[in-house]
Amino acid sequence: MANSIGVIDEPVAPGATDNLDINIHSESLIDFITHTNTPITVGIQGEWGSGKTSLINSIHHAFEDQQEVKQIWINSWEYSLLSTPEEALLKIVNRIIDELLESDTDVGRKEAIKDGAGKIFRGALRVGAQVALGSEAAKVANELLESSGQSISALRKQLTDLVNDIANRPSNPYKKVVVYVDDLDRIEPRNAVAILELLKNIFSVPNCVFILAIDYQVVVKGLEHKFGKQTPENEWEFRAFFDKIIQLPFMMPMGQYNIGKYVNSLLINIGFVEGEGLDDEAIREIIHRTIGGNPRSIKRLVNSVSLIQIFASKRRQQLGNADTAGDGESEGISTEDEKFLLFALLCLQIAYPPIYSLLTREPSFPIWDDALAFKETNRSEERLDSNDKLSPEAAAQIFVTEFENAKKSEDFDEEWEQALFRICYVRPRLKPRVADISKFFSYIKDELLSDNQEIIGQTISRILTQTSVTSVTSTDQGQTAHEFKEAGWKSADDKFLANKLWNLILDVLQDTTLIYKRGRRTGSSGVVRLTDKSVYPGVVFGMSQGPSLYLYISFGGPDEGKGSQLMKKLMGMKNQMEEQFGEKLDWRYQENKRAQYIYFHPWDAKDQHSGEMVRSSDGELVDTSFRSDPEQPVPDENTWDRVVKFFEIYAPRFEQTMTDALTKIRAEEQLNE
Repeated sequence: MANSIGVIDEPVAPGATDNLDINIHSESLIDFITHTNTPITVGIQGEWGSGKTSLINSIHHAFEDQQEVKQIWINSWEYSLLSTPEEALLKIVNRIIDELLESDTDVGRKEAIKDGAGKIFRGALRVGAQVALGSEAAKVANELLESSGQSISALRKQLTDLVNDIANRPSNPYKKVVVYVDDLDRIEPRNAVAILELLKNIFSVPNCVFILAIDYQVVVKGLEHKFGKQTPENEWEFRAFFDKIIQLPFMMPMGQYNIGKYVNSLLINIGFVEGEGLDDEAIREIIHRTIGGNPRSIKRLVNSVSLIQIFASKRRQQLGNADTAGDGESEGISTEDEKFLLFALLCLQIAYPPIYSLLTREPSFPIWDDALAFKETNRSEERLDSNDKLSPEAAAQIFVTEFENAKKSEDFDEEWEQALFRICYVRPRLKPRVADISKFFSYIKDELLSDNQEIIGQTISRILTQTSVTSVTSTDQGQTAHEFKEAGWKSADDKFLANKLWNLILDVLQDTTLIYKRGRRTGSSGVVRLTDKSVYPGVVFGMSQGPSLYLYISFGGPDEGKGSQLMKKLMGMKNQMEEQFGEKLDWRYQENKRAQYIYFHPWDAKDQHSGEMVRSSDGELVDTSFRSDPEQPVPDENTWDRVVKFFEIYAPRFEQTMTDALTKIRAEEQLNE
């Protein structure tokens, strides 16, 4: 079976599989409608796109085989197209009456009802609709009603007799009439309220059930001309009107949707994933923190995924396999995780465009810091002087208090999270969702990429080159330029040269190192960062084509102080470690800072020897006087032999020295525990 391309924004067809797993809700409503006393109006509430029509479809489908139920479907939005509000009301009422009269065998009564209704609708109801819409025409409406010889109450009596006769006639199968009125939230709110009032007044007759798809907020908006803006003081007036119209409110159970199952069904349908798809719980977590469970928003998301699939396929065809070297497993991340990361970044793109835009510029979010926040906000979050009710000092203190309280929670106890808090604080739409945004990134960091934290920035940067085609924000940065920015490269040639150099370096480390030999031969950076949990969880062994070797220590959350503690323990072994290594090391201890470094560069070796030559372990003299040009992201090819020799000599010794020290410290800590 061929995969679909894209997802149409249509309700679930009657009888189709319910991938949201709300069968119990629809079945309960069906039982209620089957056995309820009448007349009654059921209000199916939910935001636009929440699945109201799909639910009504399932109810309608359930009654199709029940001959005792007469069903009438009204799409209010279709009747409102190219019509005045009064004309739309007239069309809707006439449609219901016509449907009812189809079941009447009394020709004389048919004509009487049609004639009487026509008189009302051509005159009084038109004006009555204007009254419902807030115009000053009540007196005129009453005059027309009286002069017509008919009235709404008289029409309702006729319709009651008709429905009762239909229900009690032995030759007629119908015992109940169910009227569905859909898409009320797609028309102007005041018009929607007018329709609700008129339907209530005319069709409140025995054996009739009205099912209205309506968002309560539409009702609120449509009543503002009567009650003013909704406030805590007048909220009861809005609720009283709604309760008068609706006898059974039913809220779409969005919080109980099986989002994982639903999303996976769509992703499998477009061929993005196979088998059982992505992890249901992971999908639910990401959706909850970003776009929410609205099915319409999810369909938009899946369409973005579908487009990106096509784009990626054509890109591979155009550029060949060389461009995709380093994807998937070779980058340290599985194909499934890469697909999920793509999915998550698209959720971020749709839900929080400003944060997505920031991520495209700064993909390594775990190193976001106060300096980045300053660049983004210029400390505007500390100068809330726009509040006319407070002095600038008092307003600024609000931020200080909220920021200090936030830092005490696990959502903002790391430096990058605090930077995120500052950045979101100045954006009214993002500020209330900052905790969700923080949890989103924490899930990416601590769950999805927990074993690949050294390549978070590179991995995200690479995937962002795909998601950019569905972004709603524009950029003057070319696709290629964006791809190479993270590593400071200017072109694809730089990437090619960096990968070529990595191959040379890693060739000489395969038999002499255990950690460094796992570096990426192809990738997106001139820096490699590697972890080894068996040595000391959370500590990173790094090497740069600069060239340099380093140990990076950083712990977040409740372990934030652990980094400086570990660094102090290592510094207590400084003499032994430098003696074992054979060179002086660059100890970069930072008091009260999470990040700690121990570096070794070629020029560090030079400083310890006369001249520019040092002697390797096998007695070979090696020139260490070179230093990479900071303007060149990749060392000059003329120096590559010395770069490779540097790593050949020092990487095994550096790795062994650090491993021995860390292993000893960890053993002591475990013994103490």
